[in-house]
Amino acid sequence: MNQNLAELIEVSRVYGKNKAFVIAGGGNTSYKDENHIWIKASGAALETIDENGFVSLSREKLKIVSTRIYSEDSVLREAEVKADLSNAIVSTGKNRPSVETSLHEIIDYPFVVHTHPTKVNALMCSLHAAEACSELFGDQALFIPYTDPGYILFKKVKSDIEAYTTKYSKVPQIIFLENHGVFVAADTIIEINQIYADIIQKIDQKIQADLPDNDQKTFESPLIEHIGQLNPGFENYSAKGVISDLIHFFAINYESFLKASTAFTPDDIVYCKAYYLFVPFFNEDQKQIESTKILVSDYQNAYGYLPKVLVLEGKGIIAIEENIKSVLNVLEVYTNILKISFLSEYFGGPKFMNKTQIEFIDNWEVENYRRKMAKS
Repeated sequence: MNQNLAELIEVSRVYGKNKAFVIAGGGNTSYKDENHIWIKASGAALETIDENGFVSLSREKLKIVSTRIYSEDSVLREAEVKADLSNAIVSTGKNRPSVETSLHEIIDYPFVVHTHPTKVNALMCSLHAAEACSELFGDQALFIPYTDPGYILFKKVKSDIEAYTTKYSKVPQIIFLENHGVFVAADTIIEINQIYADIIQKIDQKIQADLPDNDQKTFESPLIEHIGQLNPGFENYSAKGVISDLIHFFAINYESFLKASTAFTPDDIVYCKAYYLFVPFFNEDQKQIESTKILVSDYQNAYGYLPKVLVLEGKGIIAIEENIKSVLNVLEVYTNILKISFLSEYFGGPKFMNKTQIEFIDNWEVENYRRKMAKS
């Protein structure tokens, strides 16, 4: 195996196993030489990735993405970009390259590690993200306001990298994406690790209190026991309820819940959908079921799908999904939403994705593919 690819696998697993940096199947990594780029396949998990989890592409063929004029229709445009990415693949197998392949390609360093660290996203998903980023990192980082993922984000980052390089006579090694995460690039893995350590250290300077304890314990509820009664769509689904000090902080009442009621990032939508359902608590089991049944129906009528997260007043959160693996992903991602919301208060408070941004992700074929992969 190529030594550089071996290093890429190693660093991918290190960050993939660290829940402070990667949640569920998020993040991607790459290595490139003069002719080829090796990038994580869409849907592959960094935590357990091996050589087969990467896709190799021709850098020469990837350059067409920078020069071609695509359709103005977003659906057609993304399909055209997907086709060009496929045409650049030189490795064997059926893996799809990450949708962010072209973005990795234009970052002019051999190694790129893109993650969604909780503390970084506490900053990136805050009301004062741009100002705080400038204060903490100055010209050491490039900040990109929220932009729809895919080709539009690629063009925005490409333009901003060129402007940054002209202004500072260097290529940025840190690229922060609002309501998304961070790209770190370098010549070596050692330097990647040092940059990440410096980023977290600087953010920690602004965080003045620890998160509430998140030692999660399960709880019983008639909603879990009779999940199929809430909606026919929940028949044969799995559900699990958990509680912790962190969860209780947001579940105590509706006002607290509002600080974690909507998605912060595209990954939140992939695993949890974009909106979460607050459920008032009743001591009487049948009343609890009937009341929640109405709320679930109203939710489905409003959004066109069923909720994956129920926040039960004063109790905890209930995750509902097709299988237990997906349930655990939902719990992991929504718990991370709570952490981001809590820590975002040190940067002006939480800033959620808006309705238009959410609809783009919800309808994007790329993210629907990732949903499918996450459940397999």
